[in-house]
Amino acid sequence: MLRRSLLRKGVIILIVKELSKSNNVLKMEALLRRTPNDYFRYEEMKEDLRKRLAGYNGERAISYYLDYLPDKDYFIFHDMRFPSGNHYFQIDYLVLSPHLALILECKNFYGTLFLEDSFNQLIRTANDKEEGFHNPLAQARWHQQQLSTFFSSHGYSQIPIDYLVAFSSPSTILKTNSRDPSILKKIVHGYNLLERLTEIERVYKNEVMDMKSMRKLSKLLLKSHVPGDQDILQKYGVAKSEVITGVQCPNCKALGMIRVRRKWFCEKCECYDSDAHIDAVKDYFFLLNSTISNKQFREFTHLTSVDMASKLLMRMNLPSSGANKGRVYHPH
Repeated sequence: MLRRSLLRKGVIILIVKELSKSNNVLKMEALLRRTPNDYFRYEEMKEDLRKRLAGYNGERAISYYLDYLPDKDYFIFHDMRFPSGNHYFQIDYLVLSPHLALILECKNFYGTLFLEDSFNQLIRTANDKEEGFHNPLAQARWHQQQLSTFFSSHGYSQIPIDYLVAFSSPSTILKTNSRDPSILKKIVHGYNLLERLTEIERVYKNEVMDMKSMRKLSKLLLKSHVPGDQDILQKYGVAKSEVITGVQCPNCKALGMIRVRRKWFCEKCECYDSDAHIDAVKDYFFLLNSTISNKQFREFTHLTSVDMASKLLMRMNLPSSGANKGRVYHPH
């Protein structure tokens, strides 16, 4: 359960769920690798991925500061997605301390941002262009309400929940017409995050959880987390038959490596690689199916040998089910 821990002066900072790209980002990257450049929605797909990666890079920037949290005990979760009725709500970072649960909504915007109070909107001005976005404070408050309901339903109503909206880029200019000082306290640049967290800890002085309770709640949170699993082909109208097959060269990125002398060989750049098929199998799982058979593996990687395909699949140590010709492999 506990992926990484930082020990400092007897303080425990547990990275319970580490920063990583979401399944949907990985699926989009796989789709762009295996969709023809002239596909009519290709540029839309590229732009959508750019936005998702910008969000991920913003969360990664905030991750740096979380490694230097004040000298308290913290459990940190990245990219948590919980059920809420027939829907789900997603939290960029959830930080648990003995005193509270803190929601961190991360934003990676460039330019000048104006939080407009009257219409509850975020307006960005950059490159002489003005764009409107949802108010991230309203989004964070909504997540606060959803998490409060979740906690109450599992017997943790005693835990106070607060939130911050953290802007990762130090060059982002923040402005607002709000006269509510409490709102201004909810917005922070990444480089001021630790100072603001210290201020929040001073407000929540009562200890509502001991270490045992924090571990128990952590198990519940991980068990309740539901990763996003979007059908990326359906979203962009790509048929399975349109997905480009083949093993991708790790050097020049061309698809269609061939198997030569127990290695994959790229005829375009003459690169050899022993394990290039591993990423091909990952792409298959992301785009086409949640299982792969020997035959499907051969068709996707352009292998002809049943025995060679069986050896390569076995070496990947993938979970499997069935036997003989009915055997299929599952992702880790």
